[in-house]
Amino acid sequence: MKKTDLLLHPVRMRIIQQLLAEEPQTILQLAEVLGDVPQATLYRHMKIMLEAHLIEVVQVNKIHGQEERVYAAVKENLSIPESEAYSASQEDHLRYFSIFHANLLQQATAYLSKTPVEQYATDGFGYWNAPLHMSDGEFAAFVAGVNELLEKVAANKPTPERKTRLFASMMIPQPQKPTSKGE
Repeated sequence: MKKTDLLLHPVRMRIIQQLLAEEPQTILQLAEVLGDVPQATLYRHMKIMLEAHLIEVVQVNKIHGQEERVYAAVKENLSIPESEAYSASQEDHLRYFSIFHANLLQQATAYLSKTPVEQYATDGFGYWNAPLHMSDGEFAAFVAGVNELLEKVAANKPTPERKTRLFASMMIPQPQKPTSKGE
């Protein structure tokens, strides 16, 4: 199975996001937080992700003679290789984008349905888009700068004073207007 298909699956994407947002968790903790994902489905997807080395068992607890496993995401294995991303078909990209977008919609819906409007600004909730005019070189520098900032804050560990905020990004090149020679 391609890594893209492993990572951009609606349930697996939610599990990984939860493991990245919080400390390592058990299946029962994940089931409680995810709410609408049956435990059997969680076990099936956890097995797939374990075999693909996307997650790992970081602790095993004995509870009433049973083993309770505690899972964490393997951060260094969560990126999709460029060769795989750029060799996907248009149909695959549309499917991946739809899954990505549906996941964002689910996350936003969960937040909006539980949070009073007055708290949005305090929490930093927002969404926007902005056309950015950049040469290829400027774009590469912009992406490198954003990645540098993201890597810095992604290394932060959860603490009581830190709020978990989901940052999502996408770049959609826009059609270029033809220019005349005189411009």
